[in-house]
Parts: sequence; C-alpha cells; structure tokens
Amino acid sequence: MENIPLLRDIVVLMVVSIPIIILLTRLGLPTVIGFLMAGVIIGPFGLRLVHEAHEVETLSQIGIVLLLFTIGLEFSITKMLNIRREAVLGGGLQVLVTLLITLGAGLLFDYSFVVSLLLGFVVTLSSTAIVLKLLVDKGQVNTDHGNMTVGILLFQDICVVLMVMVLQSIGGEGDSSTFQVVTGLLLSLLSFAVIVVVVAFVIPRIFEQVVKLRNREIFILTILLACLGTAWLTSMFGLSLALGAFIAGLVISESEYSHQIVAEVIPFRDTFASLFFISIGMLLDFKYVIFHLPNLLLLVLAIIALKAVVIFVVGTVLRYRFRNTIIVALSLAQIGEFSFILIKMGEGYGLLGRDLYQSLLAASVITMALTPFIFMWSSKIASSAGRHLAKGGKDAELAGNGKEGKDGLKNHVVIIGYGVNGKHLAQVLKSTSIQHVILDINLTKIRSAKEDGHHAFYGDASHPELLRKMNLDKAKMLVVAISDPITTRRVVESSRRLNPSLSIIVRTRYLHEVEDLYKLGADQVIPEEFETSVEIFARVLKDYRIPNNIIQTQIEIVRQQGYAMFRSASVESERLTSLTSVLEESLMETFYVAAGCAVAGSTLAELDLRQQTGTSVIAVVRSGTAETNPPPTHKVAAGDILVMIGSHAQLNAAGILLSDACPSREVEQVQESDMKVQLNSDD
Repeated sequence: MENIPLLRDIVVLMVVSIPIIILLTRLGLPTVIGFLMAGVIIGPFGLRLVHEAHEVETLSQIGIVLLLFTIGLEFSITKMLNIRREAVLGGGLQVLVTLLITLGAGLLFDYSFVVSLLLGFVVTLSSTAIVLKLLVDKGQVNTDHGNMTVGILLFQDICVVLMVMVLQSIGGEGDSSTFQVVTGLLLSLLSFAVIVVVVAFVIPRIFEQVVKLRNREIFILTILLACLGTAWLTSMFGLSLALGAFIAGLVISESEYSHQIVAEVIPFRDTFASLFFISIGMLLDFKYVIFHLPNLLLLVLAIIALKAVVIFVVGTVLRYRFRNTIIVALSLAQIGEFSFILIKMGEGYGLLGRDLYQSLLAASVITMALTPFIFMWSSKIASSAGRHLAKGGKDAELAGNGKEGKDGLKNHVVIIGYGVNGKHLAQVLKSTSIQHVILDINLTKIRSAKEDGHHAFYGDASHPELLRKMNLDKAKMLVVAISDPITTRRVVESSRRLNPSLSIIVRTRYLHEVEDLYKLGADQVIPEEFETSVEIFARVLKDYRIPNNIIQTQIEIVRQQGYAMFRSASVESERLTSLTSVLEESLMETFYVAAGCAVAGSTLAELDLRQQTGTSVIAVVRSGTAETNPPPTHKVAAGDILVMIGSHAQLNAAGILLSDACPSREVEQVQESDMKVQLNSDD
C-alpha cells in the first residue's frame, strides 16, 4: 500500500482543527484562533502528531501568496496611487520610528548593536496575513482605516528585502561592504520595476485569450499560473513571494474578469491560509511559555504598546480621523509572519541565544493570536476613546465607514445575463434612471454592455462571492435571464440566502422547471416555452384579422390561467369566468371607411348597427379629430374611422356587415392604443 506521510499529516491537521473551529465559531471567536490552537496541539512541542512539519510550512506559504493575490485583486492601480501617502509616508515613519526605539531599547539592555538591530527588524513588521484576512472577512479593505493599514503593510513587506540583505551582510557575509548592500538594494528595486512592467504586459493578454475559450478548468489553471508564477519570478530576484503575488493581483484588478478570478481563488486561498496559521501555532513551545510566562507577558505588552503608540502618532501626523487612527494602531500591534524569517536567520548566524530565540518566537505567536480579539474590540475602544477625549465619537465612527459598499449601490436591480432579455431590461432601466448592475460570463457581452453605458462585470453568477460583489444584500430586485438551468437554480438559492427580502424574477426555458424555482425562492418565474406558445396563437389570430384588443385580452386571460397553474394549480374558475364575461361586454374595435365604400354618405341611424349587430358606435375619427358619442344623424364620410363597442360576436358581425358594403376596399386596422391617444387629445 502507498504511504504518503504529508497526506497523513494534512488529514491529522483537519481532524484536529475542524472540531476546534466549530467550537470557537459557536462561541463567536475568530477561526484564526482555532488554527493557531490546532497547531500548538499537534506540533513538535505538543502531541507531536505531525512528522512532516517542513512540508506543511511550505504549503502554508502558498496560502500567503494567494491571500496577497486576492488583496491585489481588491485594489487597483488607481487605488494604489491614492494610498501612496499612507504607504510611503505612513509606512516609512512607522518602520523608521519603531526600528529606532527598539534599537535603543536593545542597547539599553546591553545587547550588541547587531542583535539590537535584528530585534528592531523583527518588532517593526506586522502580520500581513492575519490583518488582511480580518479586513477581507469584515469587508473593510476599502475603508479609510483599511487603506492606511494596507499602505503600511505593503511598505513593511518591501522593507523585508532590505532587512534580509542587511542581515546577510552583517551575519552570514560579514565582509560585505555598504556599497554592496546599496547596490543589491538598487538591483532589487530595478528588478521589481521590470517585473511589474512585464507582468502588466503579459498577463492581461494571456487572460484575454483564455476567457474566449469559455473553459473553466483552463481559466482556473491560468489564474494559479499567473499568481504562483509571478510570485516565483519575484523570489528569483530576491523579493518576497507575497509581494510578487500582490503585483499579479494588482495587474489583473483593472480587467473585466477580476471578480470571477476572486471567486475562483477564494477556496484555494482559505484552504492554504489555514495551513499557514496552523504552521505558526506549531512553532510555539508551550512548556517554555509556561515557565517564562511573566517575562513573556511583559514582552508582549511592551511590543503591543510600542507599535500601537508609534502607529497612532503616524496616523496623527497624516491627519487621519482619531477613530480610524486608533483602529489601525491596534490592528497592526503584533509581530508579523515575515519576522519568523529574520528570527531564523538570526539563529542561523549565531546572533540569538536559545532563550532570546524562544522568547521572540513565543512573543510573535502570542501577539498574532491576540490580534483577532484586539481587532474585534478596536472599534469599541476607538469610539469610547473618542467620546472621552472629545475627538469625534459617533461622528468619527460613521465617517470611518463611509467608503464601504460598491459604488454606493442600494435598492438597485441586479441583472444576470446580457442576452436579448437582459439587454432590453437594462435599456429600460437606464432610460428610467433606475440603478442597475449586470453580471455575465460572456466577456464580449460585458464589453457590449459597458459600451452601452451600463455597469457590467464579468463572472459566473453561481459563485455567492460574486453576488456579494454586486451588493446583492442591498439590492431591491434580481432578474435572472440566462439559459443555464443549473446556474439559474444556484443563483436563486444563493440570492435568497444573501437577501431574504429580495424580489427575484427568473426566466427559464421549460415549464417543468417553474415549480422547483419557486421552491428555491423565486418570486416570479417566466417560462420561455409558455411565452412562445402565447406569441404563436397571437400571430395566428392576427392572420385571421381578429381585432388587436381582442387578441390582447385573450393573451392576458391565458397568462393568468397559465401562471396560476404553474405556481399552484388552483385557479378559481368562477373568478376567471366572471372576468372573461366582463371583458367580453366592454371590447372595442375600429373600422376604416375606405373611398368608394357604400357606407360613406349614410348616417349612423341608416346604418343601424345597434339593431342589426348589437354594437354601438361610440366615436368617429375624422382627420385626426375624434367626435365622441356621435348622434344618430351623424353622416359617415370616406376616410372616417368608426370606433365600436360590443362583444366578440357582435363586433365580428358588424365587421362582416361593413366589409360587405366595401367589397373593393383595403381594410386598415387602427391600434386601440393609438385610438385612445386621439380620443384623449379630443377631450
């Protein structure tokens, strides 16, 4: 039998972590805590259930890569330019001030300059993985405090390159000169610029061709290639994997298919990210923590306080709102995952003794474990502090969330599919100034919709994540106008869960699908098969010269019967019969008196239509002017239009009688709607 140790370890990870996560979810605690706890339990310092820890750690790095890739997709080049102040000035101040304070503290405690510098590097960095995941889960990436947080984190990630090179020069390669360090940094920055240009040119063109194939498997593989390939390429030039993945996501973010890519990547991202958090927990030596708990608690509190105060000062310098500044300060008050790289390098170069090494590892894991709790409390702490210090309180809280939501969409219509039905609906909504957004898997249709002036996005609507991107929870109506029955069912079911009060209208091809769609949550289902049958019988009646208003009445009757049967098969026949009889008593038809017709020159009394057929002439239209309720002495002239009222049979008899008087004329029918306009204008 085959024996795959890594597979066994992954199974153990899942078996241990899933029950813990279920328990914590019921308690309302973040899932990140569950993964960290699972790592502590099964790790080499716990029950030692995992034997391939290095392989698990390698897989976990893919989670970080995918996480940064999706964050890049959430952003755009424009947004990056908008937060350059936060990234360059905010991130630069945070890194410099934290580094200097930690360096000074290290020297104060009699550590060497090199060790103190290493401690500064370690403490300066925050956890990109945990903080960004919390922001993504809460939908706060694009808020004011989200922009500042992302800007500082990105600057920190770029600084990792410089920190690694400095450690290599003073640790492993002590003979490296300052010139070599600076040269290496400039080459890294040049490599970064080249990679950005190449990726921006190549990746969109690859996706352009792949999307045309309409093949989901190839599409997913191309996504992974773009993400992992760019990450690998950046690592070849000494940059971090995560930074490369972020570049790839940023490049694709401007394309029409970015939302679909996010929906496809999320399952991979969450799976591998869970491995990352478990691998972090596996690093913690629980026995060491117990024996050195007082000192570790002091170290953890000192790190959190230092980073929070520094970032608060930075936010104040940037003139951020008081509430947002506190949230960012508390959110970034931990040691990051890239610090583990620096800690291991320091141990390898002999810069860190065992106690200092274990203390830094423990402090890093503990601060990361506390981050979800601090993040949950940060808004309340900020609001409370604002009220006490008169810095904004509730007003600041409201302002801090001002950027949430996509393009301010609310009470809008979400249209799935930009075919004939979707296109016509979108045109009507646009002309009536009703907000709407279109989602379609066909890129050509999406571009056509954008050219027509609509908000349109590429993507498979069966992904709930894409429906969230369309602000479905705030929408008033969803119209599903696609031909795929499986996708239609998924969309209806997911949409009803996301927004219970949403009005859902669905177009389907076949009658047998109607009842199931109602059960899944649709409010109205329009079967294409049934509407085709209505159109067929309407055209047949037109060929037999049946008056248009009679045809329209029959269509309405059939629709009421048909749709009621599809929904519940319980139409009240007596009500329908009553409705039909009422309509039959109030039907209206027109007759055009052509030149040479024997009717011309006769009065209405002489025609005596009432006595002969039972119909009544309620108006005569002459030269665009209508005379309503004409007297019996009214003389009919060529070119007149007689407006008659009666039942089906009565109007049919009147038509035959008048037609016999005009054997050589060409019958011209006038639409009832046009007649109403003329009558109203006369009144």
